[in-house]
Amino acid sequence: MPGVHGPQDAPTAESIRLKLTPEAHTALAAALAGRPPGSGVRIWVERGMRPHAQMMIDRPSARDVPVTVDGVPMLVDEASAAFLRDAEVRYRTDASPPGFEVVGPFLPTRTTSAPSAAPSPTPAEAVGTGPHAEAEERVRQALKNVYDPEIPMNIVDLGLLYGFDWAADGGLTIRMTMTSPGCPAVEELVREVETTAKTASGANAVKVDVVWEPPWGPERMTEFARRQFGYA
Repeated sequence: MPGVHGPQDAPTAESIRLKLTPEAHTALAAALAGRPPGSGVRIWVERGMRPHAQMMIDRPSARDVPVTVDGVPMLVDEASAAFLRDAEVRYRTDASPPGFEVVGPFLPTRTTSAPSAAPSPTPAEAVGTGPHAEAEERVRQALKNVYDPEIPMNIVDLGLLYGFDWAADGGLTIRMTMTSPGCPAVEELVREVETTAKTASGANAVKVDVVWEPPWGPERMTEFARRQFGYA
């Protein structure tokens, strides 16, 4: 979606700031044991409306940003670096089966038990105070896991939600916008918002009304998002 761009500087190990939990460090070190010299843990993000990180043992390539975390060599795909800033790699022994997860302020929450980034303020016009306020807050929290396909930021912090309208029969209409009228992902994003909001709200029907007034601008983002994109 055109209209917003992240930091333009080339990603570096210092700017990415990956972290490993002790359990993840132990598991990754064991996975690297006996591998050919120069091998590392490749970590990349499958982009989309619900971006998620994946990992494998691999050899470095010219597109990688090499990062060493507590002695563990990590190979960060350059195109994924913006999504992985300040991310933490965890090894979940309480999952079935046990496995890795990557959490961070620029990735959706993958599990309900994993802590997420601190909540950020919601634009005033999107905050409800009526009888449906609790349902609307559930929707906002759920939609923080829906991302613009091209931007490492969720649609709530981007300020794309303009408000909620409830019908007498319990139906919900969500007013939202896009960062640009030329966004190629409008239809796909609308479907994702409708599906996510219906599950979270309990409404018998959910419709998204894409509006262009007032026009979107960076000032509509939360303070957290503005800081990440250099507007604050």
